Amino acid sequence: MKPKYLICIFALLLSSCSLESKMERKLRKAERKIEKLTIKYPQLLEKDTLHDTITTVINEIKMDTSFIDVPGDTTYVYRDKLRVKYVKVGDTVHIEAACKGDTIVQYVEIPFEKVVVKEQGIVKQLTKNVKGIAVSLLLIVLTILGLRLLYKILI
Repeated sequence: MKPKYLICIFALLLSSCSLESKMERKLRKAERKIEKLTIKYPQLLEKDTLHDTITTVINEIKMDTSFIDVPGDTTYVYRDKLRVKYVKVGDTVHIEAACKGDTIVQYVEIPFEKVVVKEQGIVKQLTKNVKGIAVSLLLIVLTILGLRLLYKILI
């Protein structure tokens, strides 16, 4: 019985260590950090506008119908995109209508804020951190000299 329990516990432990859940946690943590930074430093946000075009196509609509009417002749009606043909043949009337398709184009502007990240080259980073690098090198040199001195004293 014990091996079955161990296998179940081992399976539960392995299933909780999935890469996807780790990535989700890292993403949430990064989003929280960005939110805190933008609240503390609002100048990091830059307002920008996204321009997009939405195109909607309305297809052509056709309809046919026939009915009996009094004597007459063929009539055509043209108005904008609508075309109607009224034909009387004997005692039968044939009406044919068509409305041409249309395309509606709408330009949309969506304002949003984005975080501005300023990239620094290696030279700028080195000049910014020169003091820290100098102190680190000095500590390394002093440590080496101290170890040499201690080695000479002990030997």
